[in-house]
Amino acid sequence: MSNKKWTLGIAGAIAGTLLFSSISSAAPYTVKSGDSLWQIATAYQISTTQLKSMNQLTNDWIYPGQVLQVPGPTAYTVQNGETLWLISLKFKVSLNSLISANPQLSNPNNIWAGLQINLPAEAKLSNTVSKPDRFENGFFPLAKGTYTPMTNSYGDGRAWAEDGTAQRTHEGIDIFADEGTPVYSAMAGEVMNYGWSELGGWRLTVRVDGSTAFYYAHLSRYAKGIGTGSKITKGQLIGYVGSTGYGPEGTSGLFLPHLHFGIYQTSPWKALNAYPYLSWWEANRS
Repeated sequence: MSNKKWTLGIAGAIAGTLLFSSISSAAPYTVKSGDSLWQIATAYQISTTQLKSMNQLTNDWIYPGQVLQVPGPTAYTVQNGETLWLISLKFKVSLNSLISANPQLSNPNNIWAGLQINLPAEAKLSNTVSKPDRFENGFFPLAKGTYTPMTNSYGDGRAWAEDGTAQRTHEGIDIFADEGTPVYSAMAGEVMNYGWSELGGWRLTVRVDGSTAFYYAHLSRYAKGIGTGSKITKGQLIGYVGSTGYGPEGTSGLFLPHLHFGIYQTSPWKALNAYPYLSWWEANRS
């Protein structure tokens, strides 16, 4: 095992606590499938550090059904271009309910960026699945019933690094499942990278077109016939869920088993949010 370690971002946590002291009330929020700390924090006008401090969280992983404390009903600040109707859609409340919660507004049609408004007690974040801009015919990489509901972990903070000091941004989506759960290819393509990665463990990077690669990480093992240069088809078995990575070759068990799935633009190399694609594939699986 390695002497590499996790960092908790103590300075950031302290700063978040100081910032959070200005929030005077709190209300419960039940996490839904597709939520992320970043999404919830943004909706309630606080940072992810503040949200984690409020809930005594030590990492960015949340799960559907988990109850978090969020700022109370007076904590929403109108964003540029928003109307009450758009805000009602964002928080899944009726327009009349939102207007009733804000009797101080002389004209509900006249609101502006920076205005503080009240949210009804029943307000919840919207979680609409939209058709992605491409890859709409992709294959969800885990079979139905073999994994726990997804949350949108793209952009969340991650603290593990070789020297135990660096902070980084999570570039994919974690789908939790039992060790050994089969993983299938989301699209046809050619394997670019195969083998051990210190962060990703046993991983595969698959080029799916001239500018895009799909990334499958933390596998426990590969399916037969998989290697660098392998041509794979959509829906083909490529490996099995594991908990490998965060150390030298063979390191495993430092976190719960899951598939880390990422999408990258290849020229220049840049992470894209895989959640909208996964959500669409999941909702429209055959």
